[in-house]
Amino acid sequence: MNFLKYIIAQPRNTKYSEDCDAILSLENPFERSIKEGHITASGLVIKDGKVLLVFHPYIRRWIQPGGHVDNMEPPHEAAIREVYEETGLLCEIASKDLCPIDIDIHEIPANLKKGEGSHIHIDLLYRLTVLKQEKPIEDIRCAWFSFEDIESERIRRALANLSPQSL
Repeated sequence: MNFLKYIIAQPRNTKYSEDCDAILSLENPFERSIKEGHITASGLVIKDGKVLLVFHPYIRRWIQPGGHVDNMEPPHEAAIREVYEETGLLCEIASKDLCPIDIDIHEIPANLKKGEGSHIHIDLLYRLTVLKQEKPIEDIRCAWFSFEDIESERIRRALANLSPQSL
């Protein structure tokens, strides 16, 4: 998986550096059962100068759609699948090189309902474009936000790094 070399090469000056290195050294760093954490994927969908966000029911914040990578699924395909499941938008990746536009390492709080302790996500964010709208599989609130109304520092960072013509 060539994208792992890309992730490993990224600088990590965070308090999660050791956990991140441990996860990336595993045979399957996507495995959800890894107690330290795992790699996830999400999609940044931009249309008509607005960004699509979902209201995460557990974290209780507006964030980009995304989630866990299924067994041996390429992460860009996981981002496309997660966006579709959560919003009903069928998308495609906007880049030919399949590299994420942003990598974020963050802590996920413990979830007693799922029997999960706190752990980290190494989230790969992909720029996606909309092909068509269908009925979402999951029942999650979603909405389009203007760039000025985006509160997430991570999404603002990703938007700032995109070229103006890709917005």
